[in-house]
Amino acid sequence: MKLTDQEEKFCLVYACGPSPYNGNARKTFDLVFNGNTGALFDPSKDGVEEHTKNEVEVAIAVRQLITRDDIRDRIDQLRSETLVDATTLRPRLTETLLKIADECSTLMVVDRWGNTQSPAALRSVAVNAISKLTDMYGIKEDIAHKVMLEGADGDGITFNLIVPEVNKDNGIDKVIE
Repeated sequence: MKLTDQEEKFCLVYACGPSPYNGNARKTFDLVFNGNTGALFDPSKDGVEEHTKNEVEVAIAVRQLITRDDIRDRIDQLRSETLVDATTLRPRLTETLLKIADECSTLMVVDRWGNTQSPAALRSVAVNAISKLTDMYGIKEDIAHKVMLEGADGDGITFNLIVPEVNKDNGIDKVIE
């Protein structure tokens, strides 16, 4: 059985749509079939009884539509085609994290009165972005001792990381005097 244009649109929005619609059959149905974007109910325009009646009718229609085999099959097909895995997501995450690190390592913030603010918070964001990248690619050991953030003018901030070594002589439960 061939899906109508609205049914196909329902499947597309339900399986691949933006945030409030993806996976929410009720909101997707309202958007596709009723043209309703989910605005708040105004009792002064419509009566409460009319609104309740419409809610019940929509709920029944959604249930009937979502339980149809052809609709279910199309939604499953769309979801399998748009599967995001680590190999497709990793380059996008890398690019985004590098942009964050670059921007936050050089950005200077000024408040509404024109006073330059401390860049410490932004530098912390840059360090966290680089930390996530190193975790993602498993290169934590290569930069375990020093992290350098350089600005556009060549100046930068160097963070020396001190990682305590755990050995048998200096256990956590042992007191050093």
